[in-house]
Amino acid sequence: MAAVFPQAAESSLEEKIVALQSTPLFMKSLPSEESNDPVIQALQSLAFDGTPDEIAQNFKEQGNDYFKGKRHREAISFYTQGIDAKPSDIVLHEALLCNRAACNLELKNYGSVLRDCSKALILNTKSSKAYYRSAMALFALERYEESLDCCERCLEYDPENKGIRSVRDRSAKAKAEKLRKESEKQERIHNEQREKTLLQVAFKERNLFAVYNQKGSSENPYTPHFDPEDPGGTTLIIPVFFLYPQYATSDVIAHFVEDTTFSTHIFQMFPPHAPAPSWDKAGKYNADTLVVYAITRRKRLLKVGKKMSLRDVCNAAKAKEGEPDDGLELKDGCLTFVVVPKGEVEQNWTPHGKTHRKKDIDEGVKLAMSVNHKILRTANAPTNSPDETEVSVAQALIDLENNVPELKTELRALQISAAREVDVRGGKKAIVVFVPIPQLKAFHKVQQRLTRELEKKFSDRHVVFVAQRRMLSKPYPGPAVSVDGSKLLKVILDPKDATSLEYKLDSFSSVYRRLTGKDVTFEFPPANQE
Repeated sequence: MAAVFPQAAESSLEEKIVALQSTPLFMKSLPSEESNDPVIQALQSLAFDGTPDEIAQNFKEQGNDYFKGKRHREAISFYTQGIDAKPSDIVLHEALLCNRAACNLELKNYGSVLRDCSKALILNTKSSKAYYRSAMALFALERYEESLDCCERCLEYDPENKGIRSVRDRSAKAKAEKLRKESEKQERIHNEQREKTLLQVAFKERNLFAVYNQKGSSENPYTPHFDPEDPGGTTLIIPVFFLYPQYATSDVIAHFVEDTTFSTHIFQMFPPHAPAPSWDKAGKYNADTLVVYAITRRKRLLKVGKKMSLRDVCNAAKAKEGEPDDGLELKDGCLTFVVVPKGEVEQNWTPHGKTHRKKDIDEGVKLAMSVNHKILRTANAPTNSPDETEVSVAQALIDLENNVPELKTELRALQISAAREVDVRGGKKAIVVFVPIPQLKAFHKVQQRLTRELEKKFSDRHVVFVAQRRMLSKPYPGPAVSVDGSKLLKVILDPKDATSLEYKLDSFSSVYRRLTGKDVTFEFPPANQE
């Protein structure tokens, strides 16, 4: 039997390259310190043999060879050794500096380019290459004025230099574009400041009191502004919340033109002969039977006639002569009105004390703004207003964000696009939460903990997260075939998730069937399967 001797482990490609480059023949550059290797000593004596100009010229030629091969870092090493040789030939010294600048320009080391070109211009005030590379570096740094200055200085003595003329034209065009953008930015800032001032005047004229979030930020994506279609530019458009305290829900009218009557919106939102909204269990929210109320800053209750415009209500909220200032509160850029059906619901709400009515509105605004912020309707999501399930899920996310410190940071930026209930085998239900595709990875980071917390809140239902996308007609290329020849779709799950997911396999199957119309079996591999 042949003896087996231990073999050295194969070295990697990188190790082989390093070993090769340590061989004198394949070195990129010679070490500057003395070496005990006789071959390196011989090469060092050859490289540094001769006058400073001869040594510098030798390194320049080697650097040029590497530059032609686009090995810019190695070329820099040779040009640097040529410069360190301190040649007395000014032309040679200038060439080494300009060549090293060319390498650094390719490597986008613009600071090094400018330093070398500055030194070259001290040696030769008419170095076109130094001016060109300086102009290119300054252009890349968006210092267009300085780039143009370099070009103009060079063209004074070298007017036909095509490279310089090209950089000058590009710099002039880029400078003009930069000035245009800056001018537009300043004009936009000026207009925004002017509109802000005019809005403050308009608020005062309309008895509106702006109240902003004490934390300095608002979740309301809409803001009051002047109607762009008004030639006089004096008509206000204000976001308005319609709160329905009976069901703790709301609607947002993002663009309520102040000259529009309330009946216009009420009849559009609650047509007399249309089906009631999904949240209106009693079916009482009908345009003919609804009453609108507003509460002023001093907690006066105003009944709003349907033929009144928003501007009319603002005028009606004004304090009587001799009384403290009063008007409507514009909270975080939004006005709020309460909408209730006539009869028992109205009677139960209006007798409440002023403090209770104000509290209802404050909590309603806070809830509506937060919930609307948490629901982002993406391209494939429903277009209708959030239903009861979606509002419940959104509110649960807000509660977790506020009460679970470990989830606060992650949940703050997350939103859902939809949510719906699905029947599961055994008479149970599951909540399917649809997530916007761009936020899917962020949800994955907290999905296990978030699912657990949500299932505590919805104790009788399982929670399943799904990306908001169109389901493909053939989600799996190779369905299994059962004994009787019928096709089965099987999904084998990761065994490490068995403890946390096994109780939800029926929910997964039911959700998949509801979304795709196809049956699928979710399984974990047998314990002994490798």
